[in-house]
Amino acid sequence: MSTTPIRDTRRKEIIAAALDLFSRKGYRGTTMPDIAQAAGISTGLIYYIFPSKEDILLACCEDTATITREVLKRAREIADPLERFDTIVRELYTITDNTSKQLIILYRDISLLQRESRQRILDPMKRLDDYLVALFEEGQRAGVFTKDIPQPRVLAANVQSLGHQWALQKTWHFAPEIDLETYIAAQLEYFHAQLLQKSADRSASDTPTTD
Repeated sequence: MSTTPIRDTRRKEIIAAALDLFSRKGYRGTTMPDIAQAAGISTGLIYYIFPSKEDILLACCEDTATITREVLKRAREIADPLERFDTIVRELYTITDNTSKQLIILYRDISLLQRESRQRILDPMKRLDDYLVALFEEGQRAGVFTKDIPQPRVLAANVQSLGHQWALQKTWHFAPEIDLETYIAAQLEYFHAQLLQKSADRSASDTPTTD
């Protein structure tokens, strides 16, 4: 019998325990024995799977990056740029709603990591910005998005940061008046205002010119 499924199970158990501890006690305040006790395994087994506590933190963050890549991969099958954008936002915000512990850890403890490790965590965020900017340009070429999108890279960054805002503030800022669906609808309305041509602009562009 292969040990791979057992190793994968233990890996998930370690990550789940670490996420809970890191979010409550902080990265610096959590020890490998703490994680072992919370996961119900020996400290030696943790070191067999993860050579260091930093490797565990990286795994926590990289799991989220993997999910994000899957979202973008599925979205490529949607031809309409606006529909694809809306789908990406909905799925990303749903993911961040379910991974708020990772974000708490990311914002609070990333400065404690080595530069190379920080870069491994931040690179997927920058690649998502690049993907969204390319999507904006595709929508412009297709005539779906306005040619005058203000600061496309800032808008792309806003997609991520507003998703993070929900995950970090949902319990103490938005609840109970605003739920996830309401928040997504409001942010999509904001994004559409930046991406789509104003009705007057569309009317002017559709009006035939005369010599």
